[in-house]
Amino acid sequence: MLGWPERASPATCRDYLLTAWTGRSPGPAIERWIMAGADRAAVAEAAVGRIDEWLQQHAPRTRAALRPPASEPDLAAAQEAVGQPLPPDLRAWWLYADGAHFGPQADGGRLIPPGFVPYPIVEALKSRRLWMDVARQIAPVDQLEAFVNSENSRSAGTRCETWLPAWLPVATNHGGGNLFVDLRGGPKNGCVMEFHRDTGALAEPVWADVAAMFYDIADRLTENEAQLDNAGRIFWR
Repeated sequence: MLGWPERASPATCRDYLLTAWTGRSPGPAIERWIMAGADRAAVAEAAVGRIDEWLQQHAPRTRAALRPPASEPDLAAAQEAVGQPLPPDLRAWWLYADGAHFGPQADGGRLIPPGFVPYPIVEALKSRRLWMDVARQIAPVDQLEAFVNSENSRSAGTRCETWLPAWLPVATNHGGGNLFVDLRGGPKNGCVMEFHRDTGALAEPVWADVAAMFYDIADRLTENEAQLDNAGRIFWR
């Protein structure tokens, strides 16, 4: 973990905090939002706007694969499934696009590095039910319930091999891996983590939250870190 910079100016401290939040050096757009006191939804909306503009110009196939905005009933279903309000930045994303179309005919590449496709809400909830069913099948019910309750009460960002009720999938690599938002309590509430069928979620959070994820993607796209094929689909180096 980075140490706090000694004898730093206010501007240096601001840049330090933004770098720690996003994992990248802050650009002028994100600085304006943070300095204005914008919430996570506003940061996500700004980042998604940059992504949309870039996709239209450079990766039309990936842009065309994105679905229309999610409906309020679908958002309510996701909220009911996890038993708490959706993070504002996740809600902002799904109000822009309800994930991507699935299937070979709708293949738009991998919008989220290193190789994930965003879930529609219906598919996200289906994946969540699948992983919870798998957990029930591989452990005795009485032992599983006590374990899950214990792990589900720990702070967000804590590693766990078993899928937990407070985890909400947001993307898939179509190979047994998911990105999910950890909705447990604590300072890392809303962080984005990886779950793989063979190992569970054993790594540190990939992004601090959904807003940071899309800000990072927007930066990577504008810095030409994505690879495009002849059909206008995104892949990552």
